[in-house]
Amino acid sequence: MAKSSRVIIIHNEKILLIHRIKNDKEYYVLPGGAIESGETPEEAAIREVKEETNLDVEIGQLLWKFREDYNNTYGYYFIAKKFGGNLKLGGPEAKKQSKNNKYILEWTSLKKMNRITLYPEKIKDNIIDKFLHH
Repeated sequence: MAKSSRVIIIHNEKILLIHRIKNDKEYYVLPGGAIESGETPEEAAIREVKEETNLDVEIGQLLWKFREDYNNTYGYYFIAKKFGGNLKLGGPEAKKQSKNNKYILEWTSLKKMNRITLYPEKIKDNIIDKFLHH
């Protein structure tokens, strides 16, 4: 089973998400991606966030890990302790960007989480429970 690492980056009551618009389907995902051979989940999380967002991130606690039903991947979800840099789309996402396949980095209000489609859906509930009802 493939494994991935994703990072929850929160700043001023907003969470950094990648807004995807693909063939008229609209949804959001957290920054992150596949864990490569020989990489720890933490190393993958740091590398993927840098590739996709250009941010340098310091990984905090592992919040959740579970099998993601929508893509049959085992996902690791970390909280960012610190981050810095200039937010800018990069990596394969920037190269794959097209009219029918958009990647938009967006700071989304935690209060709006209920109204968006975030994959995997289970992580949306976890984020709402942990960060909105505290």
